Amino acid sequence: MKPPADRVGANARGIFWSLAAVGLFALIYLSGRLTGDVAAALQIVWLRFVGGTVVMTLWVAASTQPRQLIATPRWPVHAVRALAGGAGGACAIHAATHLPVVTSSAIGLLEGVFSVALGILLLRERVAPAQWLGGGLCLGGAAVIVFSRTPLPPAAAGNAGAALAGLAGALLVSLEIILIKTLARRERAATVLFYVNLFGALILTVPATLAWRPIPVEPIVAFLCLGPLALLGRTCNLVALRHADVALLAPVRYSWILFGALFGYLLFGERPGAPTWIGGAMIVAGGLWLASQRALPRQPPRQRPPEITSLR
Repeated sequence: MKPPADRVGANARGIFWSLAAVGLFALIYLSGRLTGDVAAALQIVWLRFVGGTVVMTLWVAASTQPRQLIATPRWPVHAVRALAGGAGGACAIHAATHLPVVTSSAIGLLEGVFSVALGILLLRERVAPAQWLGGGLCLGGAAVIVFSRTPLPPAAAGNAGAALAGLAGALLVSLEIILIKTLARRERAATVLFYVNLFGALILTVPATLAWRPIPVEPIVAFLCLGPLALLGRTCNLVALRHADVALLAPVRYSWILFGALFGYLLFGERPGAPTWIGGAMIVAGGLWLASQRALPRQPPRQRPPEITSLR
């Protein structure tokens, strides 16, 4: 048991590294916008996975036990996780490219309430009435943002499609989170990182080829560098978890909307309107409420539930 002073310092370091991870991933999702929409979202995500695969392959090759790092009986779960993460990342990049940054960031934060819903469906988790209140507040905030940005078709049709892409991205990322929970209990971190990049590159090869646009060499190099940048972000998360508990760090991810507002203002001169701030505040409040609640014990089923066995 650490003394109070040491505990406070460790918590502060954990929050710092968690904030660094949120900031890095916020920049990754802005990659399409920063490069002037020169590439399709699928191209960007595929190149990111290729860059990550190269780095992780070198990491495994340089390790003292390369075979142990890549040995896994759960490659189907890794493949589905890579598919969910890749498709979710593409949706998030598309939303961030065609929506104000703070709006796409707020919609992406719905992954928290979607994770709760998927936990109920796939992991048989129980949810207290107070947690339903937090989830409803998040969904209400999303509705305020989406409908305020798309009042009437067809002028706002582009925004509507991007908002729906953002919602789909949040849902897919929440599925990835559920699968990460399953893998984290049984796999090494390096194994998980290696296979998510490898399977992501393999699975998205055909979709990225079909969506391919001719782009200059410089953006290609930049998108390849997103792979190591994402690995750096995940490393920051791991370092944060070494210093602080998950319960403390979970609310930190809601700083994403603050990064979105900051990057949107500094990089693109965006000034979010009142509905965006109101909806964002509702999502953050609901998410913080969800993070503060303790999960109830799982329902005792009459027969052993299949814990995502169909994915193994």
